[in-house]
Amino acid sequence: MPTYRSPRSYPRFDPSLLRRADGPPKKIIVLGAGMAGLTAAYQLVQAGHDVTVIEARHEAGGRVRTLREPFVGGQHVEAGAMFLHGHHTLTMGYIAMMGLTLVPLVHRGSSVAYLRGQRLTDIDRKGMKWPVQVSKDEAGLGLMALWQKYIIPVVQKELTDPRAKGFPSPKLRAIDEMTAADFLRVRGASAGVLEILNAGYLDLMGNGLHCVSALAMLRDLTASVDGLPPLASGFSVGRLHDMPFARGVKVQGVKNPESQKQIDAQAFTILGGNDLLPHALAKSPMLKGRITYRAPIVRIESQRRGVRVTAQMARGHRSWDADYVISTIPFSVLRTIDLALDCTPAVRRMIDMVQITSVVRQYVQTRRRPWWRVNKAGTTITDNSLQYLNDQSINQPGPHGILEAYSTGPHARAWMALPRRERRAMLLAGMDLVYPGLSKQVLRETHFDWDDEPYARGGYASFEPGMLRAQLPLMKQPVGRFYFAGDATSSLPGWIQGAIESGHAVAEAVHRA
Repeated sequence: MPTYRSPRSYPRFDPSLLRRADGPPKKIIVLGAGMAGLTAAYQLVQAGHDVTVIEARHEAGGRVRTLREPFVGGQHVEAGAMFLHGHHTLTMGYIAMMGLTLVPLVHRGSSVAYLRGQRLTDIDRKGMKWPVQVSKDEAGLGLMALWQKYIIPVVQKELTDPRAKGFPSPKLRAIDEMTAADFLRVRGASAGVLEILNAGYLDLMGNGLHCVSALAMLRDLTASVDGLPPLASGFSVGRLHDMPFARGVKVQGVKNPESQKQIDAQAFTILGGNDLLPHALAKSPMLKGRITYRAPIVRIESQRRGVRVTAQMARGHRSWDADYVISTIPFSVLRTIDLALDCTPAVRRMIDMVQITSVVRQYVQTRRRPWWRVNKAGTTITDNSLQYLNDQSINQPGPHGILEAYSTGPHARAWMALPRRERRAMLLAGMDLVYPGLSKQVLRETHFDWDDEPYARGGYASFEPGMLRAQLPLMKQPVGRFYFAGDATSSLPGWIQGAIESGHAVAEAVHRA
């Protein structure tokens, strides 16, 4: 099989990204022990700098969060980053370096849709009949065929490298000025197809398809489409990674992944939970002893030759002085901190206006997996407040199963406005409509509301029309010796790969400053 090289190739993973620093080491403070902060700190320590990481929570991980309770049978769920794409070079590199094992998410049949009160199976098939009116040239097209008609060619052929300097190009700025829904209308999508595409993945961005920037939507899809052969569903682990770290990638059930031409999975999770990656980095020899936990930042101020940060500790305030400060604090939290920095009015507006998507994830563990009678993949896109159902236990052993309802934007906020008992009743009733009898098998339930998480205040960044072009350049500019970082500043917000790209970029910038 010929090797496919994406025109927007992902960065090469290098365990020692920076050359050893000449002269005295810089004193650097990194705010936040998520993936961006940990990888920035890791690379700067490698380069010989004096690095301290300050984290508000009691552990590392940020929005890579695995929940192991209250579930039984040794099962767990991801409350944050869920899928790890094999062509995400930096993510795979750190996983290999930390000696962690990947578990393939094996494709187990076509997804299900629940639209206009009807359950529809095998929605990718040719001759698909939707319960909405579509145009003559859309008739009979399954879900992936609709994506191929209106979305994928633009991502593959027209979208320039989201990592390139000056992105978005003038050619793409018009796309940033329209909503994703308007973009699809311009390309000829009927109102019925908009209703179909509005169910599930595309509506999980920000406040939905009718609000988010079309360019932000297309850029996000490079996380899945980029690095894959056109119209192909699989990919190779080894051929898309720089040796020797591809050889170090451990894949459960695969003896020699570097020689495997094709692996029957588009994505992975980490055996035991995705949070094992940030936990391993935090405990690595490079970072062990350098992280101060339970220290939420309350003030950041410019000094004559550096920056001072102050945290609220258990026994009062504590301050640190540094030559440079890297902040991976989400903008939704950063705007609540006293910022005594020489920010321009444009930067102040950016900090105040960056939108973070509301995300609520609700989980139901059952004795068996009743969805297997309908769809072994467990995935369902809906046009109601459940939005996206998926089997969080798909690659975990045991008879039990865990079904998740992933809701965002106004749907997420509406769920959390309900009293607990009413919310539970609606959740189970909704799941029963798709997978009859599920509510009779319930063992455990829980949820995670990212808006309610005080050190996140939302899930991932989203951009309404015009905001990507206006805000992204400001995120990449330092304010004196204070630097912004985090997945929101990257080409892939909401992805571990984006967080690491950001961490590497800011580490290099501070190293060279």
